[in-house]
Amino acid sequence: MPASKTTTPGPGAAAAMRARAEDDARRLDHISASLEAAQKDLAAIGGSLGTGVRDLGRDVNRLLRDARRDLVKMRRAVQRDMEHLQRDLTAAATAKPPVSRRPAHTVPAKTARPASRRPVATAH
Repeated sequence: MPASKTTTPGPGAAAAMRARAEDDARRLDHISASLEAAQKDLAAIGGSLGTGVRDLGRDVNRLLRDARRDLVKMRRAVQRDMEHLQRDLTAAATAKPPVSRRPAHTVPAKTARPASRRPVATAH
Protein backbone atom coordinates (compact mmCIF):
# COMPACT_ATOMS: atom_id res chain seq x y z
CA MET A 1 0.00 0.00 0.00
CA PRO A 2 1.56 3.32 -1.03
CA ALA A 3 2.21 5.94 1.59
CA SER A 4 -0.19 8.86 1.52
CA LYS A 5 1.22 12.28 0.80
CA THR A 6 0.29 15.31 2.81
CA THR A 7 0.20 18.57 0.94
CA THR A 8 -0.39 22.09 2.07
CA PRO A 9 -3.42 23.81 0.56
CA GLY A 10 -2.62 26.22 -2.23
CA PRO A 11 -3.86 29.74 -2.90
CA GLY A 12 -7.11 28.36 -4.34
CA ALA A 13 -8.02 26.95 -0.94
CA ALA A 14 -7.72 30.38 0.67
CA ALA A 15 -10.01 31.90 -1.95
CA ALA A 16 -12.55 29.11 -1.49
CA MET A 17 -12.45 29.55 2.27
CA ARG A 18 -12.96 33.30 1.92
CA ALA A 19 -15.91 32.72 -0.44
CA ARG A 20 -17.52 30.32 2.05
CA ALA A 21 -17.02 32.85 4.85
CA GLU A 22 -18.69 35.59 2.79
CA ASP A 23 -21.56 33.26 1.92
CA ASP A 24 -21.99 32.36 5.59
CA ALA A 25 -21.99 36.05 6.51
CA ARG A 26 -24.76 36.72 3.96
CA ARG A 27 -26.83 33.88 5.40
CA LEU A 28 -26.36 35.15 8.95
CA ASP A 29 -27.40 38.65 7.83
CA HIS A 30 -30.53 37.19 6.25
CA ILE A 31 -31.44 35.34 9.44
CA SER A 32 -30.81 38.48 11.50
CA ALA A 33 -33.08 40.54 9.24
CA SER A 34 -35.81 37.89 9.50
CA LEU A 35 -35.62 37.85 13.29
CA GLU A 36 -35.77 41.64 13.41
CA ALA A 37 -38.83 41.71 11.11
CA ALA A 38 -40.58 39.10 13.25
CA GLN A 39 -39.93 41.17 16.38
CA LYS A 40 -41.34 44.32 14.75
CA ASP A 41 -44.44 42.48 13.55
CA LEU A 42 -45.00 40.98 16.98
CA ALA A 43 -44.71 44.42 18.59
CA ALA A 44 -47.17 45.86 16.06
CA ILE A 45 -49.92 43.37 16.90
CA GLY A 46 -49.14 43.26 20.61
CA GLY A 47 -51.80 45.82 21.62
CA SER A 48 -54.70 43.95 20.02
CA LEU A 49 -54.08 40.62 21.75
CA GLY A 50 -55.98 39.15 24.68
CA THR A 51 -54.41 38.40 28.07
CA GLY A 52 -53.46 34.75 27.39
CA VAL A 53 -52.11 35.53 23.97
CA ARG A 54 -50.16 38.49 25.37
CA ASP A 55 -48.23 36.12 27.64
CA LEU A 56 -47.48 33.93 24.66
CA GLY A 57 -46.37 37.03 22.74
CA ARG A 58 -43.95 37.95 25.51
CA ASP A 59 -42.51 34.45 25.43
CA VAL A 60 -42.08 34.60 21.67
CA ASN A 61 -40.53 38.06 21.96
CA ARG A 62 -38.05 36.76 24.53
CA LEU A 63 -37.26 33.78 22.29
CA LEU A 64 -36.60 36.05 19.32
CA ARG A 65 -34.40 38.37 21.39
CA ASP A 66 -32.36 35.41 22.66
CA ALA A 67 -32.07 34.03 19.13
CA ARG A 68 -30.69 37.36 17.87
CA ARG A 69 -28.20 37.52 20.74
CA ASP A 70 -27.06 33.95 20.05
CA LEU A 71 -26.77 34.76 16.36
CA VAL A 72 -24.45 37.68 17.11
CA LYS A 73 -22.32 35.46 19.34
CA MET A 74 -22.17 32.76 16.69
CA ARG A 75 -21.22 35.29 14.01
CA ARG A 76 -18.31 36.54 16.14
CA ALA A 77 -17.14 33.00 16.86
CA VAL A 78 -17.29 32.01 13.19
CA GLN A 79 -15.43 35.15 12.16
CA ARG A 80 -12.73 34.55 14.76
CA ASP A 81 -12.36 30.90 13.68
CA MET A 82 -12.08 31.92 10.03
CA GLU A 83 -9.37 34.45 10.88
CA HIS A 84 -7.43 31.81 12.82
CA LEU A 85 -7.76 29.34 9.95
CA GLN A 86 -6.66 31.95 7.44
CA ARG A 87 -3.62 32.83 9.55
CA ASP A 88 -2.71 29.15 9.97
CA LEU A 89 -3.19 28.50 6.28
CA THR A 90 -0.91 31.34 5.22
CA ALA A 91 1.67 30.35 7.83
CA ALA A 92 1.67 26.76 6.57
CA ALA A 93 2.00 27.89 2.96
CA THR A 94 4.98 30.16 3.66
CA ALA A 95 6.76 27.91 6.17
CA LYS A 96 10.04 26.42 5.03
CA PRO A 97 10.74 22.76 5.76
CA PRO A 98 13.15 22.26 8.66
CA VAL A 99 16.79 21.72 7.71
CA SER A 100 18.09 18.43 9.01
CA ARG A 101 21.54 18.71 10.48
CA ARG A 102 24.00 15.98 11.17
CA PRO A 103 26.57 16.28 13.91
CA ALA A 104 29.89 17.72 12.70
CA HIS A 105 31.95 14.85 14.03
CA THR A 106 30.73 11.45 15.04
CA VAL A 107 32.71 9.23 17.32
CA PRO A 108 32.23 5.52 16.71
CA ALA A 109 30.96 3.66 19.70
CA LYS A 110 33.56 1.47 21.37
CA THR A 111 32.83 -2.18 21.69
CA ALA A 112 33.11 -3.78 25.08
CA ARG A 113 36.22 -5.94 25.47
CA PRO A 114 37.21 -8.10 28.33
CA ALA A 115 39.68 -6.49 30.73
CA SER A 116 42.32 -9.20 30.34
CA ARG A 117 42.70 -11.88 27.75
CA ARG A 118 44.49 -15.07 28.32
CA PRO A 119 46.50 -16.46 25.48
CA VAL A 120 44.98 -19.57 24.05
CA ALA A 121 47.30 -22.55 24.39
CA THR A 122 47.94 -24.43 21.22
CA ALA A 123 49.22 -27.96 21.05
CA HIS A 124 52.22 -28.64 18.81
